[in-house]
Amino acid sequence: MSSWEFVFPKKIYSPIFNYKLLFLFINILHNNNMKTCFNYMKHHLHGAISSLRRLALAVSVCTIGAAFAQNPADQKTSFGTGFAVSESHILTAYHTVSGKDALWVGPIEGKWAKAQLIKSSTELDLALLSAEIHAKPVSIANWDDVPIGVEAFVIGYPQPTIQGLSKKITQGIVNGTRSDKESSPWSKLFQLSAEVNKGNSGGPVVAADGSVIGMVLKKVDALSFAEKSHDLTVNVNYGLKSKFLIDFLSNTAAQVQARPLALKTVLRPYQVFAQSEGSVYAVIGRSSKDEGLNAHKP
Repeated sequence: MSSWEFVFPKKIYSPIFNYKLLFLFINILHNNNMKTCFNYMKHHLHGAISSLRRLALAVSVCTIGAAFAQNPADQKTSFGTGFAVSESHILTAYHTVSGKDALWVGPIEGKWAKAQLIKSSTELDLALLSAEIHAKPVSIANWDDVPIGVEAFVIGYPQPTIQGLSKKITQGIVNGTRSDKESSPWSKLFQLSAEVNKGNSGGPVVAADGSVIGMVLKKVDALSFAEKSHDLTVNVNYGLKSKFLIDFLSNTAAQVQARPLALKTVLRPYQVFAQSEGSVYAVIGRSSKDEGLNAHKP
């Protein structure tokens, strides 16, 4: 039996299962809380394997996770994703740039362009940046044309301190919406299954025809959810509907018009990714007020 296989009552859990656990707890360790990680592992594996093996597994997973967890010294720098809505304007999530007085977008041929915040909405969690770049604006689809179950891609810069500062794509579907009242913030969001991590915030959710149908804003906190429900959740993420992107951009220099969603046009993932070249950027924010941190160029 492989060292990554553990025999549970009436079941054999394969290495794949354990890798899922591993990445779940690496995700938990973004809070850099070793004690929480250990206690959570111990609770949910209780009675499944011997105390000694349970201890060894918990310690190894927490140790590996801690090695990958973001360095606390880097947490004063914000990382997000944005996309072009004109040749010189980038739309992103407000929470990625809030409180930062030095912003950059890039990389553009290995370089970074200084950006300025010109409009924001805390209610919608949107921010419009201006930069001296020559970007390729995206096309934004009319949300009324987006059916539940439509294929959706997330493009962005997830966990740059772990995965590296390179653009990545994940694939899923639009799972649904919540039936909240229109006055509820949740009524503006939709649920998607494409994988999302820190750094994806502000990135586009793209349909198979290449048009933007929303922006990545939230993901379910796996640890908090598990503590309350005693269940695990994977890839429960939320995006802001394209309708609110268009409304936010009205009366700005980056005015865009919604276009019909072309459901009969189905691009392959590599084509969707290639189309994002020149349109999707990393957004980095720093504050000169942060103790021990200079607001210098990335």
